Amino acid sequence: MNGRFFKFLYKIHIYVGIFVAVHLFILILTGTILILKDEIEGNAGHGEEHHAEVVPAMDAHLEKILLKYPGDRPQSFNVEEADHDVAQLRMGNNGSKLFRESHRVYFNVHTGEEVAAPKKSDGVMDFILRLHREFLLGSNGKLYVGLIGVLYAFTLISGFFIYGNFARKTNFGEVRRGSTRATMGDLHRFVGMTAFAWSLMIGVTGSFLGFSSTLIKVFQYSELQKLNIQYPTAPQAPLASLDKVIASAQKALPESTFDFMVFPDTQFSPPGHFMVLMHGNTPMTERLVELVIIDGVTGELTEVRELPWYLKVAMLSEPLHFGNYGGLFLKILWVILSVASLVMPVSGIYIWWNRRRKKAPAPSAKATSVQPWKGVLFKKIYTVPVILSVFSTAAVIGSFLAQGALNTVFVAALVVPVSIVVYFLISWLKKGSQ
Repeated sequence: MNGRFFKFLYKIHIYVGIFVAVHLFILILTGTILILKDEIEGNAGHGEEHHAEVVPAMDAHLEKILLKYPGDRPQSFNVEEADHDVAQLRMGNNGSKLFRESHRVYFNVHTGEEVAAPKKSDGVMDFILRLHREFLLGSNGKLYVGLIGVLYAFTLISGFFIYGNFARKTNFGEVRRGSTRATMGDLHRFVGMTAFAWSLMIGVTGSFLGFSSTLIKVFQYSELQKLNIQYPTAPQAPLASLDKVIASAQKALPESTFDFMVFPDTQFSPPGHFMVLMHGNTPMTERLVELVIIDGVTGELTEVRELPWYLKVAMLSEPLHFGNYGGLFLKILWVILSVASLVMPVSGIYIWWNRRRKKAPAPSAKATSVQPWKGVLFKKIYTVPVILSVFSTAAVIGSFLAQGALNTVFVAALVVPVSIVVYFLISWLKKGSQ
């Protein structure tokens, strides 16, 4: 790498890394707890099975609610995820099309009787979630966390290229013990390169989750405008049966399940057409939705549309970020990698602080070292890190896409980078006790 460019990249890496490191302490610690959220709350079996669900007949219930609120406009309908016996109907006050000018009506899907709104979680786990997701700063906090994710990805990528200039002094996995600065530097590079692909995925998915609300607004002002141009006028006839609309959407995507419905001519739907969101029934496709456009008068299918790529990535980011798609074993691997990742901000801050000291001790040329692996392969600068990155990426993607026995194989493959870190730490502790 060119000397001038290396110095420039290294300096940016340091200062951006210090800024990110301060936040990583909170994000890694809270994220580690959230990985095991279902187990802590006693919902360990949640999300392991995926079955299509049939929505009961809704027409009579809707008619009853509209009679009770005659001046309000129905805007959206969905069945509550936490309680499938309760449905939610959003009503625009005084005929408003805007969702912010609305109220929600909750009712039993079987009897149609209005019920109280489900209680929102306000316990310790909810606090940890908000701290991790937005630093307790609301919607602006989500954008801030998204920015941290982008900067974290930058520090990882820049660190990958910077690594080559420092790795000439040591073999891969070798950690010198002559000075604290040398030890911290070697640890920083070893953990960073071993978990590079996984850490980069966490940073990218975290940024998409942080920007998700903004991406929805982008969709609203781009894709929905196209629909409004395509369907410019709203028919005056009475709206189609709610049950028929859901049945038409289910017929269009028989392998999917009803998720959410927006009534015609609202803030989030084109004139004269229902917009129905349907999600899949597999561990991966349950996170994705497709848009089914239904004629508002006839209740017949108009077209099926896929979400734009950026919303698909945002939806898939949540399971990849928290590792909650492959059972408890995968979550344990995520926890180990998360805890190991704490080495990077700790060592990075120490290296920066140590270099600023006027009389910082230089690494000794005769320093002893811990080197669990020997051989020509580990003397090559990028060979092992690249192999680990390709292997980890293939294992993550494979475990996410595959099902059954093949899924188990890919999840088991993720043990490799974890075992390398654990084996190294054991070797290091044994060497230190001698």
